[in-house]
Order: sequence, then C-alpha cells, then structure tokens
Amino acid sequence: MTTVLIRADASLSIGSGHVMRSRTLARELQRRGATISFLCRRQPGDLIALLQQEFPVLALPELPLASHEGLQGRNLYGAWLGCSQAEDAADCLQVLRQAGISSADGLVVDHYGLDAQWQAKLLDGLAQPKLLVIDDLADRPHLADLLLDQNFFGEASADRYRSLVPTACRQLLGPHYALLGPEYAQLHPLVPPRSELRRVLVFFGGVDPDNLTSRALEALQTPELADLAVDVVVGLQSPHHHAVAELAARRPGTTLHRPLPNLAGLIARADLAIGAGGATTWERACLGLPSMLVSIADNQLPFAQALDQAGKVQLLGSAAVVTADQIRQALIAALQQPWPRASGQDLSDGWGAGRVATALMGLQRPLRLRPAVANDEALLLRWANDPRVRANSYSTETIAPGDHHRWFQAGLADASRLLQIAIDPFGCPLGQIRFDRQPSRSSHQAHEALIDMSLDHCARGLGLAADLVHMGLQAMEQLWGPCTDAVAEVLEGNAASQATFAKAGFRIDDISDAQPPSQPATRWRWSPAASHS
Repeated sequence: MTTVLIRADASLSIGSGHVMRSRTLARELQRRGATISFLCRRQPGDLIALLQQEFPVLALPELPLASHEGLQGRNLYGAWLGCSQAEDAADCLQVLRQAGISSADGLVVDHYGLDAQWQAKLLDGLAQPKLLVIDDLADRPHLADLLLDQNFFGEASADRYRSLVPTACRQLLGPHYALLGPEYAQLHPLVPPRSELRRVLVFFGGVDPDNLTSRALEALQTPELADLAVDVVVGLQSPHHHAVAELAARRPGTTLHRPLPNLAGLIARADLAIGAGGATTWERACLGLPSMLVSIADNQLPFAQALDQAGKVQLLGSAAVVTADQIRQALIAALQQPWPRASGQDLSDGWGAGRVATALMGLQRPLRLRPAVANDEALLLRWANDPRVRANSYSTETIAPGDHHRWFQAGLADASRLLQIAIDPFGCPLGQIRFDRQPSRSSHQAHEALIDMSLDHCARGLGLAADLVHMGLQAMEQLWGPCTDAVAEVLEGNAASQATFAKAGFRIDDISDAQPPSQPATRWRWSPAASHS
C-alpha cells in the first residue's frame, strides 16, 4: 500500500485553490490504491471539515491571526503560513508522531510559504519519501523529485525552475498536467462546438474577496444583454453571497447556484465564461469554453497574460482595475463577433491528475492499446513536439499545427497506417505507437511497417516503452498477419530506444540496399515468422 501525505492550506486570505486541487490529486491517488492523509493548519476558512468527509486530516494548531495588509510577494506568502518554516515543520512532525506515522512513500506540498528549508526537515523525519511539489511562482528552491506547475507560460515554461530544483527532478509543466476531476476527461471529447453566444457562466472562485461576481452581474443587467441566460456560482467561502443573491434575483434568466460537487455540467452547457484565473481556467479550457478572464491574484497575472497573448482567453485585466462597464462592453462586443471563439481546448484533455499520479506512484497495469481517434490530434502533436522526441528524430524542427492537422486527418483514413494509444487501467493516455506499412526492402517479405513511438514525459523510465512495443507488435500482426515485418530506425545516440528494440527481439538489419539516413542510425527488424519459430 502506498502512503501519501499532502500539506496544503486554505483560508480566507489564501483562498480555496490549493486545497481543492490537492483534493483532486488525492482522489486520483486513492483511486489507484494509495492511502492519503492531509496536513492542514486550522484557521478561518480552512476547509478541514470538507476534506474530512473523504480523508483523514492531521490538523496543525491554530495560530493568532496576523495582519496581511500591505504585504506582497514572499512576505505575504510567509504570513499565510502563520509561523516560521521550522515551526511549521515541527508541528507537522509532532502531529504525525501522535498519529503513529513515521514514514511515507510520497509527500505532496502545495503551499507558497514552504520551500527547501521545510522540505529538508520533513524528508529527514519521514525516511525520505518521494517529494512532489506543486507550485507556479518559481521564486524559491525545492528539493523535489517531481515538480508540478500546471499553468501556461508559453515558451518561458521550460526554464522557470532550472536553477530551483535538483537536476534529476522531473518537471511536469503546463495544463497537460492540470489536476482535473475524471469527469473532465470523460466530457472532453463529447462537448459539441459552441455555435452561438446564448448562455454565460460566472464564477470567481471559492472566496471572491473583491466581489467580482457582483461586477459581472451589474454588467449583465444592461438591456443589450437581456437575452443571455446566466448561471452564477457562489463559492464556499464567499463573504458576498447576499449581495450576489440580490443582483441575481433582479435579473430574469439568471440562476444562482450554491457550491456544487464540480462545475463540469455548467461549463459544458455554457457558451462563454467570466471568471478568475485559477484552477477553473483549465476546467473551462478542457471543455472548450471561451473565457473572459480577470486576474484576482498577483501570481495569476503572468500566465493569464501568456494565455491572452496566445489567443486562448480574453484577459480583461486584474481585479483592482476591471469595472462592470468594462465587462459590459466586452460582452456586447462578443455578441457581435463570430462564434465560437478560441477556447484553449488543445491545452488539456482532462487526464492531468492521472499523469501526475503515474509519475508519483509508477505505472498501473495492465496497460492496453486503443485506436487513435480525431480527438487525439492535440495530444499527439504535443508528444511529437516534445523536445526529447524532436532531438531523437531525423528532423529536429518543431511541427506546425497546420502541417500536423493535415498529416493526422489523412492518416485516420489510411489503411496502411496503424496508430495506437497506450492507456492505463483508468483510461489515461501515456504514449503512442505507429506502424506505417510499405513494400519491404527484404527479399523474403512482402511488406514492412516502419515504427514510430513516443511516451508522455510523466511515464518515461517506468518500463512503458517495452510494454508499448510488445503490445504494438501484437496489434500489427493481428491487423496485417505474418507477411509484414516491423522496422525501427533509431538514431545511434538514442541508447534507450536501442535497448528497447534489442530486448523486444529485434535484430539489426543488414540489408545492403537500405538508404542511409542523414544522421547515423541503426535499422532494427522484427519478423512475425521468426518470432514464432
């Protein structure tokens, strides 16, 4: 049994986002057989009672409230902790001893107030568990084995933590690893494209301290927007629910929702969202919902700007400056524009929590293959453009989306192509293997199929490549019979793939008329007939 501890806090100052996304990961880890316990500090708005409905919570003692007024950056995040990192670590180790916990397989930390100093004390006290740090600030060092930053920073993403984590740390970066509930992966391929703007979803997180919900509802009171249906969700800790309820009651066609188990249903039926730049950003993107974004915290602004510049959302601005009139004008303009708008649906397929769980716990077997479908296009492009994949390819240039779209659409109808996706027992896609059939260069065989294979970053080094080749050869032989050899051309510097094909029973091809590639490579061949002899 895998034991995982999660350190995360919620409060009226911190908000609910850290605890809510950690709960999503906890649910996924538990679904895969892990035993979960949370470590949370008692404070107003802490959400401990909510977590206790599903998981044991080791509560750290409540501390006197300190004023956060005027604090910014690291000073603010340290104040959120309520004490020094050494004191917090001592409190954590004490409640763990009281609970009879002296070791763990995994430790997850999702707190802006904690860094390598705290992590060193917990790792020593718990017999060196695998450490997963969830962060997006990239402003302090970590001792992480795994680092998750699910936010979008464009081309800047890859270098943000370069000097802040150990060299061996596996970085899971971007919304591809966003911690979403399983309902989002299920709905991702099913939500039809929006055809017109008819329904708006308004949600500004669990607290909404600036009462942006009321600003949005004031904007929606204008007669030009009267035909829009509106769903409004008020968070668990909102201090403004009475004001929001009054505004919602004054507007026909507006439905006020108290906290829901998840927003997937409302997101799926909406045509546009107005909301904050927190974790719900990735829920909306996964289900293809165009969004008008308001940044409600300093740490949200950089990735909100990156999303806006990439054309994935419309950033209205920060909470301090966005007005009801600005929201009103943006909505009126949206009614006059073609629909649908860009939604960022290519950023996340909803399987991020499963991929993070795989990186932390290892592969879950049995694995199986499924055929690639139209909805896999963005996923396959991501894998194809992974820097490691490009470095091990004949062409190292990034593949353009338009070129990939044409290639992918043609391949779906090509009887000479077999394209399979490897999934774990929960359905999480972790890699692909492709066979392109052509006339054989071998005199004893009619056809050969050239192999292409790639793995998700979360699953490398876990034995997936060997399983993928084995399952792929079975699928190839089942489709084309014993008259087709499998051929792999592997750059000489790609030692991992060389070893994979050698162990799978491939033999180095010595055909004299083979055309040499532009880079030194080894040509491996596997024959169904030889494998059965």
